[in-house]
Amino acid sequence: MPAPYSVNDLLQKPVYDVSSYGEDLQLPLGTKKLALQSITWSELDELLVVDADMENYSRLVSDIDSLGIMHEGDGVAFDQTYTWLSDMSAFVYKFNLTLCVALDVSAYTGGNHSIDSVQVIIKETLADGTLVNQIANMTKDTGMTNITAVKTEAVIMTFEGNTPFKVAQGNKVTIQIILNRTDSGVATSYEGIMPLFYFQISDLAKTMVESTMQMHLHPALDHAFPVFRDQSIQDELDYDGVNREGFDRSHSA
Repeated sequence: MPAPYSVNDLLQKPVYDVSSYGEDLQLPLGTKKLALQSITWSELDELLVVDADMENYSRLVSDIDSLGIMHEGDGVAFDQTYTWLSDMSAFVYKFNLTLCVALDVSAYTGGNHSIDSVQVIIKETLADGTLVNQIANMTKDTGMTNITAVKTEAVIMTFEGNTPFKVAQGNKVTIQIILNRTDSGVATSYEGIMPLFYFQISDLAKTMVESTMQMHLHPALDHAFPVFRDQSIQDELDYDGVNREGFDRSHSA
Protein backbone atom coordinates (compact mmCIF):
# COMPACT_ATOMS: atom_id res chain seq x y z
CA MET A 1 0.00 0.00 0.00
CA PRO A 2 1.45 3.44 -0.93
CA ALA A 3 2.51 5.76 1.89
CA PRO A 4 -0.28 8.31 2.62
CA TYR A 5 2.04 11.31 2.81
CA SER A 6 5.21 12.53 1.22
CA VAL A 7 8.55 11.55 2.68
CA ASN A 8 9.23 15.30 2.87
CA ASP A 9 6.80 15.47 5.81
CA LEU A 10 9.14 13.41 7.96
CA LEU A 11 11.66 14.94 10.33
CA GLN A 12 13.89 11.89 9.91
CA LYS A 13 14.54 11.17 6.27
CA PRO A 14 16.27 8.17 4.72
CA VAL A 15 19.81 8.90 3.60
CA TYR A 16 21.95 6.77 1.29
CA ASP A 17 25.44 7.31 2.68
CA VAL A 18 27.90 6.05 0.10
CA SER A 19 30.75 6.39 2.59
CA SER A 20 29.14 3.71 4.77
CA TYR A 21 29.39 1.10 2.05
CA GLY A 22 33.13 0.73 1.59
CA GLU A 23 34.26 -2.85 1.09
CA ASP A 24 37.62 -4.62 1.15
CA LEU A 25 37.02 -7.43 -1.30
CA GLN A 26 39.35 -10.44 -1.41
CA LEU A 27 39.23 -12.69 -4.47
CA PRO A 28 41.23 -15.94 -4.04
CA LEU A 29 43.43 -17.07 -6.92
CA GLY A 30 43.40 -20.74 -5.93
CA THR A 31 39.94 -21.44 -7.34
CA LYS A 32 40.97 -22.85 -10.74
CA LYS A 33 40.26 -26.54 -11.28
CA LEU A 34 43.87 -27.40 -12.05
CA ALA A 35 46.24 -30.10 -10.82
CA LEU A 36 48.42 -29.55 -7.76
CA GLN A 37 52.07 -30.53 -7.64
CA SER A 38 53.00 -31.39 -4.06
CA ILE A 39 56.10 -29.76 -2.55
CA THR A 40 57.60 -29.62 0.93
CA TRP A 41 57.81 -25.95 1.83
CA SER A 42 60.64 -26.23 4.35
CA GLU A 43 62.80 -27.89 1.66
CA LEU A 44 62.57 -25.04 -0.86
CA ASP A 45 65.88 -24.38 -2.59
CA GLU A 46 65.10 -20.68 -3.05
CA LEU A 47 62.44 -18.21 -1.85
CA LEU A 48 62.47 -14.63 -3.14
CA VAL A 49 60.19 -11.68 -2.37
CA VAL A 50 59.48 -8.97 -4.99
CA ASP A 51 57.70 -5.81 -3.73
CA ALA A 52 55.47 -7.67 -1.26
CA ASP A 53 55.19 -5.81 2.04
CA MET A 54 52.51 -5.08 4.66
CA GLU A 55 48.96 -5.63 3.42
CA ASN A 56 45.63 -6.90 4.71
CA TYR A 57 46.44 -10.45 3.65
CA SER A 58 44.09 -13.37 4.11
CA ARG A 59 46.06 -15.33 6.69
CA LEU A 60 46.20 -17.93 9.44
CA VAL A 61 48.89 -19.43 11.65
CA SER A 62 49.95 -22.91 10.49
CA ASP A 63 52.81 -25.38 10.47
CA ILE A 64 51.52 -27.38 7.47
CA ASP A 65 54.61 -28.20 5.41
CA SER A 66 53.05 -29.96 2.42
CA LEU A 67 51.73 -27.39 -0.06
CA GLY A 68 50.84 -27.41 -3.75
CA ILE A 69 51.69 -25.64 -7.00
CA MET A 70 48.55 -25.11 -9.11
CA HIS A 71 49.74 -25.88 -12.66
CA GLU A 72 48.58 -26.72 -16.20
CA GLY A 73 50.79 -29.79 -16.72
CA ASP A 74 54.36 -30.98 -17.10
CA GLY A 75 56.29 -28.39 -19.12
CA VAL A 76 53.15 -26.34 -19.88
CA ALA A 77 53.37 -22.56 -19.57
CA PHE A 78 50.97 -21.06 -17.03
CA ASP A 79 48.44 -18.58 -18.47
CA GLN A 80 45.13 -18.24 -16.65
CA THR A 81 42.36 -15.62 -16.62
CA TYR A 82 40.09 -14.97 -13.65
CA THR A 83 36.71 -13.23 -14.03
CA TRP A 84 34.80 -11.22 -11.43
CA LEU A 85 31.26 -9.97 -12.17
CA SER A 86 30.33 -6.72 -10.46
CA ASP A 87 26.81 -6.63 -8.97
CA MET A 88 26.72 -2.82 -8.89
CA SER A 89 28.47 0.24 -10.24
CA ALA A 90 31.49 0.87 -8.04
CA PHE A 91 34.73 2.79 -7.81
CA VAL A 92 37.85 0.78 -7.01
CA TYR A 93 40.29 3.00 -5.13
CA LYS A 94 43.08 0.47 -4.72
CA PHE A 95 43.89 -3.04 -5.88
CA ASN A 96 46.59 -5.36 -4.61
CA LEU A 97 47.39 -8.69 -6.22
CA THR A 98 49.78 -10.75 -4.11
CA LEU A 99 50.71 -14.26 -5.19
CA CYS A 100 53.43 -16.85 -4.93
CA VAL A 101 54.70 -18.36 -8.18
CA ALA A 102 56.76 -21.51 -8.08
CA LEU A 103 58.65 -23.96 -10.29
CA ASP A 104 59.30 -27.56 -9.33
CA VAL A 105 61.80 -29.53 -11.43
CA SER A 106 61.24 -33.07 -10.17
CA ALA A 107 63.39 -34.83 -12.80
CA TYR A 108 66.28 -33.29 -14.70
CA THR A 109 68.22 -34.41 -17.76
CA GLY A 110 69.42 -31.13 -19.23
CA GLY A 111 68.65 -27.57 -20.21
CA ASN A 112 67.65 -24.39 -18.38
CA HIS A 113 64.41 -23.88 -16.45
CA SER A 114 63.09 -20.79 -14.68
CA ILE A 115 60.16 -18.40 -14.31
CA ASP A 116 61.70 -15.19 -15.61
CA SER A 117 58.85 -12.72 -15.15
CA VAL A 118 55.16 -12.45 -14.33
CA GLN A 119 52.69 -10.38 -16.35
CA VAL A 120 49.34 -9.26 -14.93
CA ILE A 121 46.68 -7.77 -17.24
CA ILE A 122 43.51 -6.33 -15.65
CA LYS A 123 40.56 -5.28 -17.84
CA GLU A 124 36.95 -4.21 -17.60
CA THR A 125 34.73 -5.89 -20.19
CA LEU A 126 31.08 -6.10 -21.10
CA ALA A 127 29.24 -9.30 -20.24
CA ASP A 128 29.99 -10.63 -23.75
CA GLY A 129 33.74 -10.03 -23.34
CA THR A 130 33.97 -6.78 -25.33
CA LEU A 131 36.79 -4.63 -23.95
CA VAL A 132 35.67 -1.46 -22.12
CA ASN A 133 38.89 -0.42 -20.40
CA GLN A 134 42.36 -1.81 -19.81
CA ILE A 135 42.99 -1.04 -16.16
CA ALA A 136 46.56 -2.28 -15.83
CA ASN A 137 49.24 -4.19 -17.73
CA MET A 138 52.25 -4.87 -15.50
CA THR A 139 55.28 -7.13 -15.87
CA LYS A 140 57.84 -7.77 -13.16
CA ASP A 141 61.01 -9.83 -13.16
CA THR A 142 61.15 -12.63 -10.61
CA GLY A 143 64.91 -12.78 -10.13
CA MET A 144 64.58 -16.57 -9.93
CA THR A 145 67.84 -18.49 -10.25
CA ASN A 146 68.07 -20.65 -13.37
CA ILE A 147 67.45 -24.31 -12.47
CA THR A 148 69.86 -26.93 -13.85
CA ALA A 149 69.09 -29.76 -11.42
CA VAL A 150 66.26 -31.24 -9.40
CA LYS A 151 65.09 -28.21 -7.41
CA THR A 152 62.05 -26.24 -6.24
CA GLU A 153 62.03 -22.43 -6.22
CA ALA A 154 59.34 -19.88 -5.35
CA VAL A 155 58.87 -16.12 -5.62
CA ILE A 156 56.32 -13.99 -3.71
CA MET A 157 55.20 -10.99 -5.78
CA THR A 158 52.87 -8.02 -5.45
CA PHE A 159 51.18 -5.98 -8.19
CA GLU A 160 49.15 -2.98 -7.06
CA GLY A 161 47.72 0.36 -8.08
CA ASN A 162 45.83 3.21 -6.41
CA THR A 163 44.51 5.16 -9.38
CA PRO A 164 40.71 4.95 -8.97
CA PHE A 165 38.68 3.33 -11.72
CA LYS A 166 34.98 2.69 -12.14
CA VAL A 167 33.35 -0.65 -12.93
CA ALA A 168 29.80 -0.37 -14.29
CA GLN A 169 27.02 -2.62 -13.03
CA GLY A 170 26.89 -5.88 -14.97
CA ASN A 171 30.40 -5.51 -16.35
CA LYS A 172 33.23 -7.92 -15.61
CA VAL A 173 36.76 -7.46 -14.34
CA THR A 174 39.23 -9.97 -15.79
CA ILE A 175 42.64 -10.70 -14.28
CA GLN A 176 45.05 -12.54 -16.58
CA ILE A 177 48.23 -13.97 -15.05
CA ILE A 178 51.01 -15.07 -17.40
CA LEU A 179 54.25 -16.70 -16.29
CA ASN A 180 57.04 -15.97 -18.78
CA ARG A 181 59.69 -18.68 -18.60
CA THR A 182 62.82 -20.36 -19.85
CA ASP A 183 62.24 -24.05 -20.58
CA SER A 184 64.94 -25.69 -22.70
CA GLY A 185 66.28 -29.22 -22.71
CA VAL A 186 64.67 -32.23 -21.07
CA ALA A 187 63.11 -32.18 -17.59
CA THR A 188 59.91 -32.88 -15.70
CA SER A 189 58.78 -29.48 -14.49
CA TYR A 190 55.65 -27.87 -13.07
CA GLU A 191 55.14 -24.12 -12.88
CA GLY A 192 52.22 -22.14 -11.54
CA ILE A 193 50.65 -20.34 -8.61
CA MET A 194 50.71 -21.54 -5.04
CA PRO A 195 47.23 -20.96 -3.55
CA LEU A 196 48.78 -20.93 -0.06
CA PHE A 197 52.29 -19.93 0.97
CA TYR A 198 54.51 -18.53 3.72
CA PHE A 199 57.03 -15.70 3.86
CA GLN A 200 59.60 -17.84 5.69
CA ILE A 201 61.21 -21.18 4.86
CA SER A 202 60.63 -23.29 7.97
CA ASP A 203 58.60 -26.19 9.32
CA LEU A 204 57.70 -24.16 12.42
CA ALA A 205 54.39 -22.37 13.01
CA LYS A 206 54.20 -19.22 10.89
CA THR A 207 51.72 -17.02 9.05
CA MET A 208 50.14 -18.75 6.04
CA VAL A 209 49.00 -16.34 3.32
CA GLU A 210 46.56 -16.90 0.45
CA SER A 211 47.29 -15.78 -3.11
CA THR A 212 44.59 -13.15 -3.66
CA MET A 213 43.38 -10.14 -5.61
CA GLN A 214 42.24 -7.49 -3.13
CA MET A 215 40.16 -4.42 -4.02
CA HIS A 216 38.98 -1.54 -1.86
CA LEU A 217 35.78 -0.26 -3.46
CA HIS A 218 32.75 1.96 -2.84
CA PRO A 219 29.40 1.96 -4.69
CA ALA A 220 29.09 4.71 -7.28
CA LEU A 221 26.35 7.36 -7.00
CA ASP A 222 24.44 5.91 -9.96
CA HIS A 223 23.99 2.81 -7.78
CA ALA A 224 22.61 4.97 -4.94
CA PHE A 225 19.83 6.54 -7.04
CA PRO A 226 17.74 3.41 -7.73
CA VAL A 227 18.26 2.20 -4.16
CA PHE A 228 16.91 5.44 -2.69
CA ARG A 229 14.01 5.60 -5.17
CA ASP A 230 12.97 1.97 -4.60
CA GLN A 231 9.22 2.07 -3.81
CA SER A 232 9.55 -0.84 -1.39
CA ILE A 233 11.80 1.35 0.79
CA GLN A 234 9.22 4.15 0.72
CA ASP A 235 6.50 1.71 1.76
CA GLU A 236 8.45 0.61 4.83
CA LEU A 237 8.82 4.13 6.28
CA ASP A 238 6.89 4.83 9.47
CA TYR A 239 4.47 7.71 8.86
CA ASP A 240 2.67 7.30 12.21
CA GLY A 241 1.92 10.71 13.73
CA VAL A 242 2.55 12.64 10.51
CA ASN A 243 -0.41 14.74 9.34
CA ARG A 244 -1.02 16.25 5.94
CA GLU A 245 0.18 19.66 7.06
CA GLY A 246 3.46 18.26 8.29
CA PHE A 247 5.04 19.12 11.64
CA ASP A 248 4.71 22.70 12.92
CA ARG A 249 8.15 23.35 14.38
CA SER A 250 7.03 26.68 15.91
CA HIS A 251 5.12 24.72 18.60
CA SER A 252 7.97 22.40 19.49
CA ALA A 253 9.79 22.71 22.81
